[in-house]
Amino acid sequence: MDQLWSGAWWFLGTTFFRQNMIVWRGKPAELLHLRIALPRFYPSKSQRRVIRRNHDLQLTIRAPVIDDERRLIFNRHKCRFVEGIPESLDDFLGPSPGVHPVQGLEFDLRDGDRLVAVSYVAQGETALASLYGFFDPDEADRSLGIFTMLLEIAHARSCGLRYYYPGYSLESPSCMDYKKHFFGLESYEWDSGWRPFIRQPVVNIRDAAGRAALIQTSQRPDFISA
Repeated sequence: MDQLWSGAWWFLGTTFFRQNMIVWRGKPAELLHLRIALPRFYPSKSQRRVIRRNHDLQLTIRAPVIDDERRLIFNRHKCRFVEGIPESLDDFLGPSPGVHPVQGLEFDLRDGDRLVAVSYVAQGETALASLYGFFDPDEADRSLGIFTMLLEIAHARSCGLRYYYPGYSLESPSCMDYKKHFFGLESYEWDSGWRPFIRQPVVNIRDAAGRAALIQTSQRPDFISA
């Protein structure tokens, strides 16, 4: 799977594909395939604020689960989209997301007993790939999409992996531009392979206070700290 990811292949469920264009807002749009070289990653100031903002949440890393609790949040979250609306959670993950085509993991975030965010990843021998993430829309101010990405990156580094694949964005501005805001990014050029990508800075990100340590069930990530 690592070799496929390195060649800009992707999969959803049991479907593998490789593409350089999609239809976006009724027009052809050029895809931007991204990955993060983990040894060169460090969190930006705005990403550290996101970490502090979510200090009160509890993280569990586990085998993937698809149940009514998760489907409810997934269906509420997808109402935020006006383009590329996902059909179902099962379509993204397939019948056996924990083992096929590679090991899958689920990142759960809870506020007490209430599930507020879920993300799914696939782990290869040298890389971790983000498959899909969603959160309770009532918690939008927490920037939970960014937070789960940071947790996934931290897990990948703790496992000694080399790359993190956040999925594609677009060359033109879109709602997927948040993936362009990480240090250590590389983009895939169809004629020459992976090249360094200039990170796009984040603007107008709200400050938030917080200082307690994040509680989680696995080893504390290297940059997720009190």
